[in-house]
Amino acid sequence: MTYSLGAYTDIGVVISEEHSKDSGLFQMPMPGSNSSAAFLLDIFGASKTITISGKYSGTAGNIQTFITWLEGLVNGNQTTTKVFHTDKASSGDYNVYVMSVSWKSEEGAPLLVEYTIQMMEGA
Repeated sequence: MTYSLGAYTDIGVVISEEHSKDSGLFQMPMPGSNSSAAFLLDIFGASKTITISGKYSGTAGNIQTFITWLEGLVNGNQTTTKVFHTDKASSGDYNVYVMSVSWKSEEGAPLLVEYTIQMMEGA
């Protein structure tokens, strides 16, 4: 499988990929009634969240570069979307903003970083 985010194509080994789509329904339960009588409207549009988790390994310098890139994805100044590419979905490419990133390393594995990137599809 191939993955990339923006111009960065070396994002290590993606271990999990999760896509979640939400309709954002407006709901108004009716007082004294069962849920089957709730008033529902699909007026807010849909949103899609994509979360990937993976492992990146390399030299100490490569890992520092990767972490700098990873943390730079959430810089408080995203003005254009990035293209997230995955071979698993039929469309393959999604225009996304990055919602959050996290990474961790563990003792005994100085040349390995585990990471998570959460993205939202949009324009």
